[in-house]
Amino acid sequence: MNRNTELLEGNSNLNRVCYYVSYDPPPNKLNATLCTHIIAGFSSVKNGVVDVGGNGKLYTDTTALKKQYPHLKVLMTVGGGGNDQGFSLVVSSPANRLKFIASAFSTMKKYGFDGLDIDWEFPAWNNHHPEDRNNFIQFLKEFNAYAQFIGLEFMKVQPLLTVAVAAPKIIVDKSYDIPEMAKYVDFINLMTYDFNDYFWYTPYVAHNSPLFNRSVEKAYFAKLNTAWSSNYWNQLGMPKSKIMVGIPTYGHTYKLLDPKLNYVGAPATAGGADVTFTEACQFLASGATRVFDSESQVPYAFKDYDWISYEDKESILRKAKWIKSQGFGGAMTFDLNCDDYSLICDEASFPLHRILYDVFTS
Repeated sequence: MNRNTELLEGNSNLNRVCYYVSYDPPPNKLNATLCTHIIAGFSSVKNGVVDVGGNGKLYTDTTALKKQYPHLKVLMTVGGGGNDQGFSLVVSSPANRLKFIASAFSTMKKYGFDGLDIDWEFPAWNNHHPEDRNNFIQFLKEFNAYAQFIGLEFMKVQPLLTVAVAAPKIIVDKSYDIPEMAKYVDFINLMTYDFNDYFWYTPYVAHNSPLFNRSVEKAYFAKLNTAWSSNYWNQLGMPKSKIMVGIPTYGHTYKLLDPKLNYVGAPATAGGADVTFTEACQFLASGATRVFDSESQVPYAFKDYDWISYEDKESILRKAKWIKSQGFGGAMTFDLNCDDYSLICDEASFPLHRILYDVFTS
């Protein structure tokens, strides 16, 4: 059974897929009008089945939003960065796949979820198991079969199936059979962020999620941006209608080597903790200087030795318009929790998500 390549039924506008990963803010403080889908996380894999850990209340309260927002679809995500151990074993045999799929359906029914999101970072990439690439496709195929013949009766609705996927070409080429994946998923959540960060081999400041490359970036570095990765997934066989282009609401931080050298590409001595949009606003309010990169279409800010790459209302607006103009299925944000819900940045809550809503529904 192949998944329809059109936008999901009932959504006349572009999809707005919002990850939601902690109880801060609690679900009843969310404005779920801004999202067509909320993906709640994270569950993990334990002994070959879904383990919700301590997320039971988060899940129950999040799916309860559907009573207030009838349009909303709520999915459960399993995995996440550093939390995806066990997938290789899960997909390694028909018996293991069935065991996990059955547990996923049981969990979805228990908490009232509308579907499952798999966030495996990344098949065949770090674990030296090249067979993961094909086994993952078998998993997606068998999930669909289970949904068609058993799950529909079990859950009363056809559960959605989505996958969070990598953006860099080097990972995409190794991890995914994209034409086959396109047959079985409702859509992908393309993680077009974390393109740059501080490592010993990249000791300089750079954008977390540039829309386009800068003119000085060539070869491999010219491909580390949202536009290139989104189009690459489409070129390899994923319909645009199934590509939700990722937008982060968090920023990356760096320590500059010299406060006078604060341009993109300036030397850095360390990276730091990620910051929320609220924290970025507070950084600017403390006297930091904001610069908007007209080539990459995203801002950065600096003060003394501190330098951050982040998103703001201008960059979100430009990305939203680009996504719409290029015919992609919508946007995925990571995450609701990092947007400003406490009215520190703006007179309205969740200002970044409001921009997406306004552009996509206009």
